[in-house]
Amino acid sequence: MSRNSTMKSVSGKSNGWIMAMALSVSAALAMPAAAVDVDVVITVDNAYGFGFGSSSGMTTTSYYGGLRNISAAEITNGFPVLYTAGDANPGNGYTNPGVGPEAYDLNSLPASDYLYLVAWSDDTSLQGALGSFTVGSTTVGTVPGVGWEVFATGRDRDSTIASDTLTNSPTDIALINSQIAIANANAGGAGTSIGWVNESGLLPDGSAGSGELAFGDDNTGGAGGTHPFGAIAGIDSAARWMWYNEDPGSIANPFSAGPEGPDGHNEFLIFRLPVSHVPEPSSIALLLVGAAGLLRRRG
Repeated sequence: MSRNSTMKSVSGKSNGWIMAMALSVSAALAMPAAAVDVDVVITVDNAYGFGFGSSSGMTTTSYYGGLRNISAAEITNGFPVLYTAGDANPGNGYTNPGVGPEAYDLNSLPASDYLYLVAWSDDTSLQGALGSFTVGSTTVGTVPGVGWEVFATGRDRDSTIASDTLTNSPTDIALINSQIAIANANAGGAGTSIGWVNESGLLPDGSAGSGELAFGDDNTGGAGGTHPFGAIAGIDSAARWMWYNEDPGSIANPFSAGPEGPDGHNEFLIFRLPVSHVPEPSSIALLLVGAAGLLRRRG
């Protein structure tokens, strides 16, 4: 066999293998993503709910929360307490044990596009959210630079008022999802952030929103910062308190309730993070690793 014939033969086999590999990857991408286990440790000054869903929002079975922290002890004290099913609030699937941060052990959740965190305060003293979320085998916290965005709804809710609690009732989920739709359309009016804003105050299309996502102290604790608490147990020290700053030009510390008035920085707030930014090793990744190895051996 001539050298050219040999090269054509090898080339044909390589091209055939590459085509088969491409078809395998395409098939893997077409398969529905596997369900994942999710572990969460979170505390919010003062109230929150969180969940997973599509770009259009969550369902009554994919949202967890409706929790109100009334005292500083309920925000900061003790080790994380694992939530169990209960009826602390109408429509709420979890009870609040009344101490420190909360831990969630959620098994076999359907694959989702976004992690959502809904939060509001008591409009006094301090406000902020701090947490870590483990999806599969990878953990991401409330930290800058990973893709968190926030929408300030301009609808004030107060954590000291039981009726202001946002639970997983159909009515509350519909309200949250209606605000997500407004954010997606960059259709927020006066008193809102217009749409989803990042740490630079930019909307997803690159235009300017109103206000910006804000990060404060990390979870090492200590006096003199935006949150002069001790470190919150169970949450990574690198996690940072997160909130919204409605007017970065004049408000240096959006975690203080002092300068922003009675609306608490246009709360309630909806934070979101693409789940794709919390990647988990998958069969597709392993397939691509194997493909790279075969290519090296064939080289």
